[in-house]
Amino acid sequence: MKREYVTFVRRLSDLSEGKRALFIKDLTPGPRKYDTKLVRAELSRDAARLPDGDTLWIRSETGRLQPQPWSMKVLEELPPYVPGQPWQDVFTSLRHLG
Repeated sequence: MKREYVTFVRRLSDLSEGKRALFIKDLTPGPRKYDTKLVRAELSRDAARLPDGDTLWIRSETGRLQPQPWSMKVLEELPPYVPGQPWQDVFTSLRHLG
């Protein structure tokens, strides 16, 4: 069964297809709904390219939902922290994770 997740981006142009690290929130109903994980995942705008992938909804920083979901396959779950300084931009830190 496909699961659904959501992620937040500053600009849609910052999100690219391929392998990358990102924070995702689980949208599956139940006790784990809205749990946040840092993962390395394969992303695609086209669900046909990742037939066994899950659904990834994209929201802007202000919460605006993009009309079309992406497909995502989680490759690994990363530790629940991002290296860097507390005042550093989290999106910049994520780019260093790949």
